[in-house]
Amino acid sequence: MEQRMITIYCLIEEFLKGVMEKEEHKLSEISDSEVLFLGYLAVNDFNGNYSKAHYYGMGMKLVNEVEYSRFTRRIIQLEEEIEQLFVFLSDLFIKLNGLQIYSVDSFPVELCQIQREKRSKLWRDISLKGYNASKKKYFYGFKVHMVVTTNQEPVSYYISEGSMHDTTASYKFLPNLPKNSIVIGDKGYISGKLESFLAKFGIELSALKRKNMQQDPAHKVKRKIRKGVETAFSVITAKFGKVIRATSIRGFLVKLKLFLLAYSIDRFFKLSVAHQQLAFN
Repeated sequence: MEQRMITIYCLIEEFLKGVMEKEEHKLSEISDSEVLFLGYLAVNDFNGNYSKAHYYGMGMKLVNEVEYSRFTRRIIQLEEEIEQLFVFLSDLFIKLNGLQIYSVDSFPVELCQIQREKRSKLWRDISLKGYNASKKKYFYGFKVHMVVTTNQEPVSYYISEGSMHDTTASYKFLPNLPKNSIVIGDKGYISGKLESFLAKFGIELSALKRKNMQQDPAHKVKRKIRKGVETAFSVITAKFGKVIRATSIRGFLVKLKLFLLAYSIDRFFKLSVAHQQLAFN
């Protein structure tokens, strides 16, 4: 446990100071690395509960003393750093993915229960009402659209309103994949228009066929590969608890991005030491 915390903190600090070349304010009572480290602990070990992570961090003297309210303000201010660290790790995962085969899918993140949508204090917008096809029910919140490698490593994500269709969101982030990539999606990604669009970037979209369509000889292989993205989603959402708690919509989205980053960090430490070192070479 202690060794894991040290290595994760070192990764965060090396990225912020070495890669982003961030300089701390001279009067800052706690560094950005320490704040982001506490944020990681909150989403990875305490189901996103900032209060418990802060209490644990202060009690164990893992970081410098900081008031809870200041910590919560600082973590929101690090939204860009959270996004950039995810991208930094994604670049490494892409570099190591020699097959260039990826899986794409989405999962819902509820802002509140659908019955309470009209009383939501964070954000009320009809565009947040979406349909979860796998559970056959409506939800109120956002969708996380994500691409992972065959080793379940996340390389890209896009957060949309719950009502946005998977194919519509795909135009936003799938073109960022490397040329000659193959992306496997479920039946919801069947779209000749999207397929032609991605082909312009040298990316092949290979969606699972519907039952009334011509059989695909590679169907079983694709299904097996797609289990990777399903497993990734299970791991990420298992950390949420029942719901992501926040006092503002920005705070909600920053915490959601922290959950995604925490999963990316955990996948990074499953790489061999030699591969981990490539990130900073």
